[in-house]
Amino acid sequence: MFGFMLFLHLTGLMVWLGALLAVVIVVPLLRKQPGAAESNALASRIIRIFGMLAHPAAVVVLLSGVFMIVKMGIGPDKPLWLDLMEKGGGTIILLALVLTGLLGRKARKRLGAAEGRPVALSGYLTASAGFMVLIVSMVLLVSLKI
Repeated sequence: MFGFMLFLHLTGLMVWLGALLAVVIVVPLLRKQPGAAESNALASRIIRIFGMLAHPAAVVVLLSGVFMIVKMGIGPDKPLWLDLMEKGGGTIILLALVLTGLLGRKARKRLGAAEGRPVALSGYLTASAGFMVLIVSMVLLVSLKI
């Protein structure tokens, strides 16, 4: 069962990071295209699809991670890397779910109300890129097992 949870954990992580990467790359490219109305509609659709892929994947990462930590049964004398993964990783996942959800909803409303004008999405894109950096940093810390 532990192996299956590790598989779910890593698969969820790949889907989550992939969705973040797609949004961070594709949405800014759409702003450079002619025809702002079509670009806005497509950007809104991409943000919605991101939420449909990334948020469930992040929940899978959180739940499978909690299961694996409980299954390990180490107790209070955990190594630093495991403590970082547990507390830091859980915090990153919860913050990412809340912030990208709220900022994505706000961005989609602005895109829908723009009526063909370009819309600034820098807050949403910055948050998505920031969470990518945090996730990859956490993976590095856990991989090094400091």
